[in-house]
Amino acid sequence: MTRTKITTALAAVGLTALTLSALPATAQASDLDRDLSARRVAAEAPVGPLADGNLYAYEHQNRGGSYCKWSGNDGNWSSCSPGGNMRNKASSLQNSGFPSGNDDVIVYYAPGQTGAWYCLGNGRYLENIVHIKFGPNGGSGGGDNQSLNDNIASHKWARAC
Repeated sequence: MTRTKITTALAAVGLTALTLSALPATAQASDLDRDLSARRVAAEAPVGPLADGNLYAYEHQNRGGSYCKWSGNDGNWSSCSPGGNMRNKASSLQNSGFPSGNDDVIVYYAPGQTGAWYCLGNGRYLENIVHIKFGPNGGSGGGDNQSLNDNIASHKWARAC
């Protein structure tokens, strides 16, 4: 009988220890899932320097190669600074405009802010624009449903996308 009580007591202690050790692991896994989820959201969020009032266009993906920056509108990207010419060459974009009235940027397929367009919201960074397309909104200026990559010719700042 004593042996049965000891066996039962040991089994109860073992079961309790097993249950208690499983609880923190579950909490830790849940915390880990939340942490990974937060990191995923952070990775998808726009990334870039603090607002400096400029639109940036880079020749290559991930801010690579030569670049140009603008604080105002430009009807023809064939001359810009410091890169010299970004017309139909951009592969990544960044809107670092100051949050204010005109803080979004509309990029256009054709010079003179004509043709199909795409609106880049304030604070947005697009590291690779190969698979991002202009809308079906170009009219006679062309560019409907074309990739933004190597197809941007002009831009203007706007109040909203």
